[in-house]
Amino acid sequence: MTKIINQAVFLRLTLFYIAGIIVQAHWDLYPLWIYTGIFSIPVIAVSFFPVVVRLYRWRWLFGFGLFLLCFSLAGIMSRNLWKSSEWQGDTDYRIYRVQILDEPVKKPKTLMFRVGVEGQTALIYIPADSLSTALLPSDWLVIDACFEKTGQMFLRKEGIAARAFVPKNHWKKSDNYDNRGFNLRFAALKCRRILLNHLRETIPGEKSFAVGAALLLGYTRDLDKDIRQTFAATGASHILSISGLHFSIIYGILYFLFSFFGNHKKARILRQAIILPLLWFFVFLTGMGPSVIRAAVMISLWGFGNAFLYKPFTVNTVGVAAFFMLLYNPFNNLYDVGFQLSFSAVMAILLINPHLVKLYESRNPVIQYIWELSSVSTSAQLGTAPLSMYYFHQFPLLFLVTNLFAIPMTAIILCLLPVSLLLQCLPVNNWWLMWLVNQSLNWFIAGLEKMEDIPNQLIDNISLSEIDVICITCHVILFFLLVKKKRIYYFCLLFICILFQVFYLIFK
Repeated sequence: MTKIINQAVFLRLTLFYIAGIIVQAHWDLYPLWIYTGIFSIPVIAVSFFPVVVRLYRWRWLFGFGLFLLCFSLAGIMSRNLWKSSEWQGDTDYRIYRVQILDEPVKKPKTLMFRVGVEGQTALIYIPADSLSTALLPSDWLVIDACFEKTGQMFLRKEGIAARAFVPKNHWKKSDNYDNRGFNLRFAALKCRRILLNHLRETIPGEKSFAVGAALLLGYTRDLDKDIRQTFAATGASHILSISGLHFSIIYGILYFLFSFFGNHKKARILRQAIILPLLWFFVFLTGMGPSVIRAAVMISLWGFGNAFLYKPFTVNTVGVAAFFMLLYNPFNNLYDVGFQLSFSAVMAILLINPHLVKLYESRNPVIQYIWELSSVSTSAQLGTAPLSMYYFHQFPLLFLVTNLFAIPMTAIILCLLPVSLLLQCLPVNNWWLMWLVNQSLNWFIAGLEKMEDIPNQLIDNISLSEIDVICITCHVILFFLLVKKKRIYYFCLLFICILFQVFYLIFK
């Protein structure tokens, strides 16, 4: 079993599961998925027979059956999710009672709300005014509208079944409807709104508040196009959404605060028993978004391994986290840009960073810290570069310099903001802390804007197809394997992959 685990079996299972999702997304193979799943069960059972166990040539049976089961399970789960997003209601004008499920999204003239209607999820667009802007998640509305089925594939993959435009006088808030029990996500969003109101009192500047709210609470609705472009052009856009970077910083701060426990077994378990609930409480305060939960799962696996002296972070750990997230919601997670970028970055850090770090070692702790941070940033950028160029059509050349500036500034801001919110509740004059918070945010934004103004620091208008992304990713993986293993086999595969992409570019 140890040998199997060392061979990254969980990562391989996840890859087969992903393959099943992609196949179902392009071809509906039902009921073949059922037959394949049924067939895999006796294959797995036969692999445990004593006669088969003793025969080395049949060692592949268990793995084949397990991978086949994952492949068929992905197809079944994906098909069920796809069917659930097929609109079952009317397409005529009628009265609906809907519940707002998430924060509104600002459009040029309307507000877009994600709502639950008759057991399905839909989008409604309401003209922006003083009444509609006051609507909150968990509110019930009575609307007079005509829903149309969702024709766009990316909305269906997110579980959106239909859309409707609701004119100004065709909706009203329903205050007397029973909310039918406690909803943890609604409670989390309510707590986040309270914290945002306190944060707005701490940070009066609109631009600084928008960045501070994004860094601390994952609230990105107030970020304008200029701020987003500044962060994207400098390679710091990952900082605006709560990710593994934020949790690593917060985990490091908490670990330092509780380091006095010592390092014996009971102390490690006690320390993680305090840190991990605090991290999940932070998840609650941020509104429990999918990307935040994803990062919390990863850091929790790290903490669990640290407590019991397991190797805390391996490709198998990443495989386990990805597998269960995809099991819960195949389409919405797999085709989410944040999901793809975060796992690409983590895999690149795990596989590439250890080799980069070994290239140089300094006795000076400051220089060593800068080198390690540069290695991590370079590894993550290599892992996410194909996807970043595909989705955002640009590549920042100064990403390394940006991260050397942005990551320490993010750590400072994440230390200052919670303390300022806590002291705001106390009857003390903490003007100095408020000044420090505001100045840190201003310096952070100003520094990135200066980097954005550097000429020729950004390659833009990049146009890549899906085939290009796959080929570039294969180039990076095969080149890494060639350097690590030094086998002619990987050189041949790399050469074939480069030839394939050249012919594809010529004849497409």
